[in-house]
Amino acid sequence: MLRTGKVVAAKGGELEVCFERPEACAHCGACGGQKEETLVKIPGDVPVGRWIDVDMPEKQVLKASLLAYVIPLLMLLGGLALGSVLFEKEALWALTGIVCMGLSWLVLRLIDKNMRHREKWQPKIVNVYGEDQVPFCH
Repeated sequence: MLRTGKVVAAKGGELEVCFERPEACAHCGACGGQKEETLVKIPGDVPVGRWIDVDMPEKQVLKASLLAYVIPLLMLLGGLALGSVLFEKEALWALTGIVCMGLSWLVLRLIDKNMRHREKWQPKIVNVYGEDQVPFCH
């Protein structure tokens, strides 16, 4: 998956790159539908203000998306099951499910910290545009 973005910050070998949200994401709503742009941190050394092309293997993007949706769903279902064993009232089942789903955020953070340092999960800069160059799509 090749995306073009603009470097908006650079610090300690890490870039903060601003990408416009692709059209395919426009109707999903998973981000709340409020963001037109996405900020992503990637390793690299490019001056702020430059446009770059970044490649992320599609297989890894699919796996990351799957994790982001499946883990919270499994935690919700597990929490509902746990709540049904521990409590008689259905409202407490739901509360247990919601708490477990909230805990999935911690699980995802741990997975992210682990995967962030693996090279095959890292986006790669494949092109840096010159100072006066702006990609045709922007």
